[in-house]
Amino acid sequence: MNCAPWRVLPIATILIGCTSNPDQSVYVMPAPTSLKPLAQVASGTLTLRLRPVILPDYLDTTDLVTRTGQYGISASQTGRWGERLSKGVTRALADNLGNRLPGYVVTDGPADSASAEIEVTISAFDVTQTTSVLAANWTVTWQGDNRPPIFHHGIFSTSVVPSGGDPAVVAAMAETVAELATDIATTTPK
Repeated sequence: MNCAPWRVLPIATILIGCTSNPDQSVYVMPAPTSLKPLAQVASGTLTLRLRPVILPDYLDTTDLVTRTGQYGISASQTGRWGERLSKGVTRALADNLGNRLPGYVVTDGPADSASAEIEVTISAFDVTQTTSVLAANWTVTWQGDNRPPIFHHGIFSTSVVPSGGDPAVVAAMAETVAELATDIATTTPK
């Protein structure tokens, strides 16, 4: 049987259309539920600038990635980030730090007169069906001050709600970032 190419092309197009991905939900790292009142922010005298958080390249994507086994990763077919993960983590971390450091104004944007800068490097942010684990190093460097830089590191772990799907993964990752913020806040001199 000899099929003309013009007959095969419409059928192939229909078949490709039928195998498209399911609808995807789009997620962002949530801000804390209790942000500082604006009056408190306006009265802050010291400013901490959070530099953009550094993530491994394979995580710095809009794919919602989970760990599969010791060496594999898998992108969700039903969910993705609304922004690159490094941007979402930076924003969420700055918001969480702002809540935990009431004597400071914390910004993730430009700050001409910052009292200190915080640099965070996340070396691992692995999420499985049961656990979210984040390993990070951070440095607090004081501007115009004789204090030496402060270096810290930590590993943070949060449980993922079983059978919760993408929303449970996102919630666990957000909680893990909040734990990192708590540790950074407790190691930053007041």
